[in-house]
Amino acid sequence: MSVFFQIFFEALKESISITLLVLLLMAVVESINISSSGRLFQKLHGKPVLEVAMACLLGAIPGCAGGFVVVSLFTHRLLSFGALIGGMVATFGDEALFLAAQSPKDALILTGILFAIGFVVGVLLLKVPENKIITIENHNFVIHEEHQHQHIETHNNHWRERLTHYLREHVWEHIIKQHALKLFLYALGTLLVLGIINHFIDLQAIMETNAWTKWLLLLIAVGVGFLPVSGPHLIFVMLFLQGSIPFSILLANSIAQNGHAGIPLMAQSRNNFLIMKGITMALGLSIGALLLIV
Repeated sequence: MSVFFQIFFEALKESISITLLVLLLMAVVESINISSSGRLFQKLHGKPVLEVAMACLLGAIPGCAGGFVVVSLFTHRLLSFGALIGGMVATFGDEALFLAAQSPKDALILTGILFAIGFVVGVLLLKVPENKIITIENHNFVIHEEHQHQHIETHNNHWRERLTHYLREHVWEHIIKQHALKLFLYALGTLLVLGIINHFIDLQAIMETNAWTKWLLLLIAVGVGFLPVSGPHLIFVMLFLQGSIPFSILLANSIAQNGHAGIPLMAQSRNNFLIMKGITMALGLSIGALLLIV
């Protein structure tokens, strides 16, 4: 019993620390995001390669905000399908915030690799006619980033009112009320599971003696990547940070998953969502397998 209490206590301490760091990072990202808009993409319309680059940059923003913007712009036909795929490859949801809180260097490396992969694949897809890949639809689907931007201009320039608005609407209503408890529970649950696994099973030793386990974990990582949520993917971040899985498996999961960003795309068109997921999962599986081989 004392062992389980120790595991729980250590998981509780680490999950509180991680949650606070992630919430702080989310507040920083939120403050940057509320000052941006889709006007830049209207200027870039007709410049597909630059569209892909900007979509990848948005996707690389830690958390869900950048991915939501990419999906919204694609839905309103301000971005090409290639740019959408580039942005979806570049984003890996709230897990980016967890990784940045625990290991900024690894987060930067992973984000850079995802950006490069997303850009190359997005540019290549520009050569394929969209009407042969996706269902062309225009839905006036209101998503998260519109809620972020719509009321900023209604305030005057007084910095105190802006600060009050930011703290109430963005920090409290969005970050704390919508994310804090969920982040904490995901972190605690993941750390508890990993703590118990590490106590009874030496996963790294098993993979070293049984090569097939790496391939099984790769398939699981890509399969979990289908889920249009943040949270379940956290286990691969933690396993990587503990040295239990190779970088290739974390990369495969990060390519395949898009955090919550897939939800508005699924609402707009289930067909387009499945095509997007099929491409990102196939890409994650192929790159992950190639890295395991070499």
